Amino acid sequence: MTHLVAPLRVKAGKVAASSLPRSCVYAIFPGRLSFPEVRFHSDIRRGFWMESLAASSGRLPYPLRLPAARSFTVPGDFDAFQSEYIRLFEVGGRGGAPCPLYSGHYSNDRLRALESLVRFYNFFGVQTEQGMMPDHVAVELEFMSHLTETEAAARNEIDRRSSRRAQADFLDNHLANWWPKIAEKIKRHEPLPFYRSLAGFTSKFLDAELTHLATRPDPSSS
Repeated sequence: MTHLVAPLRVKAGKVAASSLPRSCVYAIFPGRLSFPEVRFHSDIRRGFWMESLAASSGRLPYPLRLPAARSFTVPGDFDAFQSEYIRLFEVGGRGGAPCPLYSGHYSNDRLRALESLVRFYNFFGVQTEQGMMPDHVAVELEFMSHLTETEAAARNEIDRRSSRRAQADFLDNHLANWWPKIAEKIKRHEPLPFYRSLAGFTSKFLDAELTHLATRPDPSSS
């Protein structure tokens, strides 16, 4: 499942050895935070989700502890799993979804936030798929995967530094800026174990990414 047009094709190299695993982890999240499909539900129940996450996170250039596999449990009934997503992120009660997955809902000016995101995407030559809002978390995570791929494909140190600055800027001003707010909301609404663990692990990953970008400004040293 993709939410951005014009994905980048990357040839593995010296820098890719450290940046591509990061891109892979970012790429894992969008489908898990999109409307659930039967295949994804099946992958969780069969353990494929954890295998994929462990394989990618194990190659990160920094340590990241995974939650226990049992914390990502889902009900056997797919409809119950899908209904939980709807309850938390799409409909909820009379006041709407309690935990909307759109970053603009957590800003003082959603229109301005949307404009900022579109400028970011356009600068790097990507756009959202038809029907996807620029501020959905799945789009923002996929964009970070794209940026880390851009770093892997950079031909010189100047371009790599530029990519890393863009990653840090996007996390600071967008993705990592609002995710802690929704993670807390999700916890308060007593979600199924899978979504509680997913929200918490996403927060840990974004925190680790911010630290990595702040302490390793020169990608050639990775």
